[in-house]
Amino acid sequence: MNITYSLKKACCLVMTAASIGGVALAATPQDTYEEAARNMAAHPQGAYTLTLGIKMPFVGDGAVVNQINIQEQPFVVESQVKTEGFASQAMDKIPQNKAYGVQNGKKLDVYYMDREKDGQWMKKSYDLKDSKPIASYLTDDHNVLSGVKSVTRAGGNDYHVVFDASRLYTASDEANWKKEGMTDEQVRVLAKVLQGLQKVGDVQTVVTIDPSTKRISRISLPLTDQLRSLALTLVDEFGRNDAEKAVSQSFIKMSEVNLTIDYTALPQGTRLTVPENIIKTAKTGK
Repeated sequence: MNITYSLKKACCLVMTAASIGGVALAATPQDTYEEAARNMAAHPQGAYTLTLGIKMPFVGDGAVVNQINIQEQPFVVESQVKTEGFASQAMDKIPQNKAYGVQNGKKLDVYYMDREKDGQWMKKSYDLKDSKPIASYLTDDHNVLSGVKSVTRAGGNDYHVVFDASRLYTASDEANWKKEGMTDEQVRVLAKVLQGLQKVGDVQTVVTIDPSTKRISRISLPLTDQLRSLALTLVDEFGRNDAEKAVSQSFIKMSEVNLTIDYTALPQGTRLTVPENIIKTAKTGK
């Protein structure tokens, strides 16, 4: 037998076997999503932009934008909400348009602006389990697939992820939200929003995963009944008066609605802190 031919044949067989093995071990869409979601859970530090956009017929575009910056060590969360376009006129009572959360030993101190008190800064403190840094409790062993019905490829770095609406909210969640620093008003509104979404059905999203960082860079919800439900709830909560609420809600039912959550790393050198003047002037909230 020609030894050169035999070697070539052997090499071809090895390469073929390796190729088959590579296909067999290739990450499934669910594997890729799970890895990225675990990375986000273990290391949430970064800048998150939540944008609820609404395109109303005859009225134009509007949006509610929530910018949330998270720093793991020391643990600080900075949040700011703003409205754009027609939303600036339709919703003028969105509470706590700016807020901070910071670990203070065994406490989580939350500072928020009370617009009903002419922008007075308020402070609420919530007990933590102990004084260990919150970041030390952030791990990648969460069941990030809980509530996920399916994950399929959508092309490029995008994946279709369907969430079970029945898992979005349970009454017991509210106690956990309070422990995490949410105010009573925030808990009430979030519960109302999630209950509204549950009534509509499963939530279908497009999740973009950055293959270089193996993190989620964007979650988008296209035009869906769930988003209309969310927009209707926000107008009901924060609309100026009953007449304007009715007009806005009637237009929303004919509108295009979309929600995106974008993630980027915090700019290098960023250090989040609660401004000293806020710490000194904040009044204790009830």
